[in-house]
Amino acid sequence: MLMLKLYPFIQEIINCETTIQKMEIFNRWNLHECRVFLFDEEKSNFGNIGKSISYGKFNLIGLGDYQKIWVIDKNTVNAKYNFLPVARIINYDLNIFTYIHDLYRGRNVPDKENLIKFLHEIKSLRLTNNISTALMERYTTPINRELLAKMIESYVYFDSINFEVFQSNVPQTLKPDKYIWMKEIWEDAEYYLSNDEVIQHYEAVCCYILKAFILKNTKNLSTKAKVAEFKRYCIEDLCVFLELEMTLLILFLKNDSSVQKIFKKLQLGAKELIDKIHNTAWDIFHIRLLEQSTLLNCIENPDVIYLHYFATADSGLAEVLRANPIKMLVYYNKIIIPIRRYDAKDFFTQDELDSYTTEEKIRLRAEKVQGLDFCSIKQRLSSELGNLLTK
Repeated sequence: MLMLKLYPFIQEIINCETTIQKMEIFNRWNLHECRVFLFDEEKSNFGNIGKSISYGKFNLIGLGDYQKIWVIDKNTVNAKYNFLPVARIINYDLNIFTYIHDLYRGRNVPDKENLIKFLHEIKSLRLTNNISTALMERYTTPINRELLAKMIESYVYFDSINFEVFQSNVPQTLKPDKYIWMKEIWEDAEYYLSNDEVIQHYEAVCCYILKAFILKNTKNLSTKAKVAEFKRYCIEDLCVFLELEMTLLILFLKNDSSVQKIFKKLQLGAKELIDKIHNTAWDIFHIRLLEQSTLLNCIENPDVIYLHYFATADSGLAEVLRANPIKMLVYYNKIIIPIRRYDAKDFFTQDELDSYTTEEKIRLRAEKVQGLDFCSIKQRLSSELGNLLTK
């Protein structure tokens, strides 16, 4: 309902050509508690703050194009000269988290030369490090708690000491507060590994991908019929509408070249296909986690602008952002709304949208979804895929 209320405001901003016009619209709507992140402006009100970093397969990527970012809120819209506090946070994927541990323990790591250059530059930027996304990603792998504790210890050393000292593999004594921090991260890990809401959301993304893959490889169905059944299944059976995932997977069903790299590993004859589906789900879900982190930052500390980056050894996330980039983030009333290049209007007719968004159908889906277990649904879809593979 909030989206429907804000839609005219968002549409007005989308239709503007200049940053000044967008600021004038913001003023006219008088949404004092709103914050708009624009990612496609001619220049930024942060200066040259947002460049990405790339060494070999190691990438530091922003949620949007931070070199073109302009933030509009009550603090910036009227002040010609304003101080805009900015916090930049690096979120690590599980691969980088693991490589930091292996590097500290003196073990072999892939493409070590580029990894060292990558981590050295990250350290030189003096940004805030965060491994909550990596800890959540551990959910899909068997958990050795002793190993996880050692990985957290390695990460704290990486965050706390000079990088050259870190590379030396010589044991160091940290300040007492750093050992307290290790314990706090471990306690946070217990929360991340058992957060049912996050887990269910991730499992729903897996269900989307599994269903699309099964339909794509179902014979005697036209592409149009496959897309129609995919939309129906997601909305009526799963009772969740995930716009980013929906758009990407409809393009996948249509064999669109813009998503080819995202789903290139998903082939009928691929080894460990289910694992590859999980990995692809994480490439997409990481973006969701960064959006949620931005939301929490806006709620908890509205006087600071938080810019989230993702450090990854996988090109998948970059490909997702490239295929359907975020053009704008709108925060209002404890909700964040991403506006991307493609949205539902590009893939649903107005009749379909009207049919799915009646008050009665919204109410019925909200009731039905409470009784769904996406983990169990994923298992059923995995079995269906197994049957398809053995035909």
